[in-house]
Amino acid sequence: EDHENLDRWLVSYADFITLLFTFFVMMYAVSAVNEGQYRTISHAIVATFLHRTPQERLHVILSPVPNRSGLASPRPSVVLSKALELLRQKSPSSGEMNVVETSRNVRVRIQAGFLFREGHARIRREARPMLAKIARLLVANHRSIRVEGHTDNLPVHGRYRNNWALSGARAVNVLSVLLSSAPLDPRLTSSVAFGSSRPLAPNDTRDHRRQNRRVEIVILKRPVTQQKNTNLQPLYPDPKI
Repeated sequence: EDHENLDRWLVSYADFITLLFTFFVMMYAVSAVNEGQYRTISHAIVATFLHRTPQERLHVILSPVPNRSGLASPRPSVVLSKALELLRQKSPSSGEMNVVETSRNVRVRIQAGFLFREGHARIRREARPMLAKIARLLVANHRSIRVEGHTDNLPVHGRYRNNWALSGARAVNVLSVLLSSAPLDPRLTSSVAFGSSRPLAPNDTRDHRRQNRRVEIVILKRPVTQQKNTNLQPLYPDPKI
């Protein structure tokens, strides 16, 4: 008489354990960060700004999309605006920064309370990493950059004689940090002081005055062309820019 095998369940159990092990290995492989691929994507973004064809190959799985002939690739200014907005969202101080895009420029508005102490122009230590990240985004754009200083209409007491001097010093200091954080072309940069002459809101409440105390980094969308004598054209011939 044949003996009945009662251990047949071990076969199914072993198959189950093997599949479970394979599942966890796959989940670990998906969750692992591939730094090399991130560097490849970063180089591709820089190549887009410089109008070059990326050298690295990107292996991306995309859903089937019908061929849309005649559509131009995103302009560098659009890519820059999206990148700055993403930087603002990822920053822990996102409420102190705002990105505004117009037909002629991209404006990065940073509240003065985040950058400086009240009545001072020296940049806070905690604000320098944010400016360094902005500078690295601007270095490949090759556009004219202007840093504007704005204040409220309250009188200034201390080192600076008036709001014009305070806003000018703040704009120069922000521009100096940008130039020291990335290899920006200094010929494409400038700073200007507006004092309290261009408020965003009436200077009637504390919150409105806080909005008006700001520094704006203005990036022109129009590329800069060089003349034959290698002198750059005027950066801002129109005062309304």
